[in-house]
Amino acid sequence: MRNPDQTSGLFWLLAGTGVALTSLQYGFGTFVSPGAGFITFFAGTLLCLLSLILLISTWRKQKAQSRLGDLWKGLEVWKAIYVLGLLVLYALVLQTLGFLVSTFLLLTLLFRVKAQYALTRVVLLSFLISVWAYLLFDVWLKVQLPKGILERIF
Repeated sequence: MRNPDQTSGLFWLLAGTGVALTSLQYGFGTFVSPGAGFITFFAGTLLCLLSLILLISTWRKQKAQSRLGDLWKGLEVWKAIYVLGLLVLYALVLQTLGFLVSTFLLLTLLFRVKAQYALTRVVLLSFLISVWAYLLFDVWLKVQLPKGILERIF
């Protein structure tokens, strides 16, 4: 198999089958009283179904096979490295700056990767999403988020 989708589809089909069959050993139970293997059986079955869809769709397409290097042609790899670096930096400064400030800065920089929005729109969207996420997680769901430099205010 030269197509990477076929290889991965076959791998996930085998993995899903293994998960589904192994979960039956733990007891399936019923819908009212599920056993230990209930969720893993359905997860394995769903994985099998999705991998079958992938396999069938790749077999249907009779296009010319491309090499692995062709997958990277025309892509801007530096953007992926930039985003990965931003996520690592976000994880490092989250405790110090706090959730609101670090999330705002992360979103502002991530929105600028595409560079299709005006700076005022980027700042406004970043602010609104950060505040919404803070209200959702900290206020409504009561998740303890790091306050950071805004600890005295909140």
